[in-house]
Amino acid sequence: MGIFRTILAIAVVVYHSYKIFGLRLCGGQVAVESFYIISGFYMALILNEKYVGEGYYKRFLWSRFYRIFPTYWIVLLLALLLSLIGFWLFNTPYYLARYLQYGTCLSPYTVAYFLIENVLVIGQDWFYFLRIDELCQLEFTKQVLSYKHTAFQYLFLPQSWSISIECLFYIIAPFLVRLQLRNQILIILLGILLKWYFSQFHYLCFDPWTYRFFPFELPFFLAGSVAYQFYKRNWLLNSSKYMGYTLLMISILGILFIEEIPIMDSIKYSIFFVIISLSMPYIFSAFKNSKIDRAIGELSFTLYISHHLVVSILRAYFFKHTQWMSYYGYATLLTSIILACILQFVIVRRIEALRQKRFS
Repeated sequence: MGIFRTILAIAVVVYHSYKIFGLRLCGGQVAVESFYIISGFYMALILNEKYVGEGYYKRFLWSRFYRIFPTYWIVLLLALLLSLIGFWLFNTPYYLARYLQYGTCLSPYTVAYFLIENVLVIGQDWFYFLRIDELCQLEFTKQVLSYKHTAFQYLFLPQSWSISIECLFYIIAPFLVRLQLRNQILIILLGILLKWYFSQFHYLCFDPWTYRFFPFELPFFLAGSVAYQFYKRNWLLNSSKYMGYTLLMISILGILFIEEIPIMDSIKYSIFFVIISLSMPYIFSAFKNSKIDRAIGELSFTLYISHHLVVSILRAYFFKHTQWMSYYGYATLLTSIILACILQFVIVRRIEALRQKRFS
């Protein structure tokens, strides 16, 4: 499923920049929630087949730590370096802009909270539920996008809020993915019902509630875990690998063209997520021994976590020279892939080798 993961990361890059080949692809929400499904499948797989026995929970969390945080911190340092260079040489402070603009207004405790969260990651999703009021005090709000001064503007890597939710999944995953299948399905149904109830009767049917609120996203993670249960039981998996290839192609076509389908978003997105969940066992079975698929998949996280640096650098140029705007998406995507490859082969592969050595 490595190819699928990296294409989803590409969809996020396009979402944050500009369309390519006339397409916006599936958008950020669909891509992120698809990642949750894939993550649920993988976590169920390794927790049931690899991390077993005494001390498994600690080893599992440390393995996830090595997988995410060193790479995240390296990119975070690059974002800080970019901001300092931009400030000193070009009067463009990038991710430091809000800190410089409101640094004297915000209390030291608020600034410290923002900086600590940028390092810790866990808890960043709540930045999308906080605004800064007229007295520069933090305040919870249901409609954060209605305000010009918000907490998420202080994130150095704005897309890392989803990593915070992923980390919460990891903390509780060992207790969820080993539940009986019927109990997992029950939690999924309850989660969907909860999201529908608050959407219909409390009007929480907009960003950030649609895909940044952890309880509402848990069904996606568990959908991947349920898909693993189907894989584990080998139901219908005796078919040819071509079934996995076919379902992968259908899923990729969904990523490319789902926004072009003239159907209500809630309906077509739901169908897409169901297709992905049902496809996971077949796609994994077809590609689990593919070194090429694995190598491409390893690029997905690096591309996802580093692409916003490229978006920030190129945005100003293309918005200033609008006659070249049609090339913005291509330039951002190509540069982001090059940056991700450099990080992957120079740094991340060494970290991953250490992780595999310690936790294999």
